[in-house]
Amino acid sequence: MKNCLVFIFAAILVFIAFVSTPRAQLHCLETENLRLIYFETLASYLAPHAARCFENSVGFHQNLWDYESCEKTTVFLTDFTDYGNAGAKNVPENLIMVDIAPFSYAYETVPVNERINTMMNHELVHIVAMDKASGGDGFFRTMLLGKISPTSQHPVTILYDYLSTPRRSAPRWYHEGIAVFLETWMAGGFGRALGAYDEMVFRTMVRDSARFYDPVGLEAEGTKVDFHVGVNSYLHGTRFFNYLAYHYGPE
Repeated sequence: MKNCLVFIFAAILVFIAFVSTPRAQLHCLETENLRLIYFETLASYLAPHAARCFENSVGFHQNLWDYESCEKTTVFLTDFTDYGNAGAKNVPENLIMVDIAPFSYAYETVPVNERINTMMNHELVHIVAMDKASGGDGFFRTMLLGKISPTSQHPVTILYDYLSTPRRSAPRWYHEGIAVFLETWMAGGFGRALGAYDEMVFRTMVRDSARFYDPVGLEAEGTKVDFHVGVNSYLHGTRFFNYLAYHYGPE
């Protein structure tokens, strides 16, 4: 009996050793400017479309801002939420996370032409706004061997982060305002910058004598009391850039 158990155990070990390694579910599609990561069974049908939308958006921003990235941007397509969303960061590397679910249209807050195209246009504005280097930024990125991500364990990294990517520290209303304005411009005028929701909100605030935050108050308290998470940054930032475009032209 003992010899039989030893034989079975040895056979299991041999089977484990020689069985083929399971394939990873994550796939990668690369283009000139993009590294697209997605789950094979989940987003294979969407990957080519997402890559085309990304490259179209990159071309627009390269022409508008004279932006040339020294690295590929990684885009990760996920489906972990019930509603579509996306986020971008440029430290230590350019990364965009995209939730591919449909947007929520319950309050008609997000008029878009097509969600993947809109999210690529919007999030790449964040990448350009934070990552495009001036002469000083380029010098410190070279000296510090890249873009430095701040950590609470080493507070001096906050200074390194600011020296290498200073515009990342701009308030959220600024970043979201310019991104919403450009996503609307890139869609031929169809988007939140010319939507009805923000106009309804501001007209209601005037009618009800509601409080309008100043730029500091908007960042300190205004982002905690808004109707949707962070929406005050979008509303006030977009209205600010609409004001600039109205007075000075979009260019």
